[in-house]
Amino acid sequence: MKTMNKVLEKFLSTRLLSWVFVGFLISYLLFFIKPIFFSSTIMQFPEYIQTIDPIGYDLKQMRSYSESLFINKQTPYIGNNLYPPLASVLFGPFLLFTFSESYKILSLLTFLAFVLLPFLLRAGKEKATLTWLFVLVGLFSYGFQFEVERGQFNIISMFFCFLGVWIFYFHKKSRILAYILFSLSVQLKVFPFIFILLFVDNAQRIKTNILRLAGLLFSNFLLLFVLGSGIFIDFFHAIKTQTINPGIWIGNHSIKAFVTLIQGGQSWNLPFSKVIELILLVLIILNILIILYRTLGQKEKTPNPFLLIACALGALLIPSVSHDYKLSILVAPFAYFICRIGDLEERIGSIRHRIISIFMVLFFSIAYFSTSFSYTNKYGAFINNFPMLLLMLLLLNFLHLLYQPGFPSLTSVIQSFRGEE
Repeated sequence: MKTMNKVLEKFLSTRLLSWVFVGFLISYLLFFIKPIFFSSTIMQFPEYIQTIDPIGYDLKQMRSYSESLFINKQTPYIGNNLYPPLASVLFGPFLLFTFSESYKILSLLTFLAFVLLPFLLRAGKEKATLTWLFVLVGLFSYGFQFEVERGQFNIISMFFCFLGVWIFYFHKKSRILAYILFSLSVQLKVFPFIFILLFVDNAQRIKTNILRLAGLLFSNFLLLFVLGSGIFIDFFHAIKTQTINPGIWIGNHSIKAFVTLIQGGQSWNLPFSKVIELILLVLIILNILIILYRTLGQKEKTPNPFLLIACALGALLIPSVSHDYKLSILVAPFAYFICRIGDLEERIGSIRHRIISIFMVLFFSIAYFSTSFSYTNKYGAFINNFPMLLLMLLLLNFLHLLYQPGFPSLTSVIQSFRGEE
């Protein structure tokens, strides 16, 4: 019995960070080692990113939108332009360079933004080594490499967003600049708007928060008219068309894409399909709002790690089109989250809750690290990233519940096994 108690004591006293690394190893074995070395008589290493010629194709498209606006004096909504009107303006300077030069500049900016992103959130100087570890692993991830291959700018957009969040929390006298940077990120990519939830800093100041959020909402809406009402209408029609007919393929982890893919790529009869999509959408939004509600009563001096990663997961899951290169935005929130829960784990003390939290962190980590590997290495329902991202959100909600103040401390649990109480 004493031996069993010692084993259980060791199990319970193991830091949650250790289970994060176990999660990485399990994902590595399942989604890299197994499909490459043990799925055939010869090593299988397929082209894990669906490449397009030329490399940086999405940047080339952005240059064409800016060219249409500045050189041809026409609407930038040609081809498949789904970005806010201001994005075509912001990419105008790239026309001063050749496409090859533009791609190199954008790739360098993407790399710098990716490396700096986690440090903007200030997990703490003592966590710098751990943060660097997640950054280095992220550099080799499928999502980041896909981002660079396409010439995308999700990471750059998130850099402006998180820089705004950083200023909002740590340089309160410069909050106007924080709002400008946040709006800039939204005008590059619409999805960062969900991070507006991080701009609620004191739930007791209801009027101030409502005015702040309303101001950000209204100003970003007005910015959609920066090139005139005609261009806004073009943008609206482009978004409407995309929402109705999003690009359905394995690398699109949106709700609609997943619902279509799980039944062979053919749309179900319209009413039933829409019901499933609506249920999943409500489930995602509800989980984010529950986490937000729990954080409102806490006076946060730093970005709440649970709300931050919940917003990141919402940014990936909610849009009608969400290609896998967007997975790169998850690295910084995950690194910040893991660094912060290490400081909070003392709150979890009951034996049952401690065991539950260990398994939740383990499966949360497996789900996260699985997104680091291409769909070519996966199988079954997990070939698309939607299930794992949704699992992360659900586990995050339950973990957040366990981390609420009021549970016995971890020390009390260990003492109970030693008979010190």
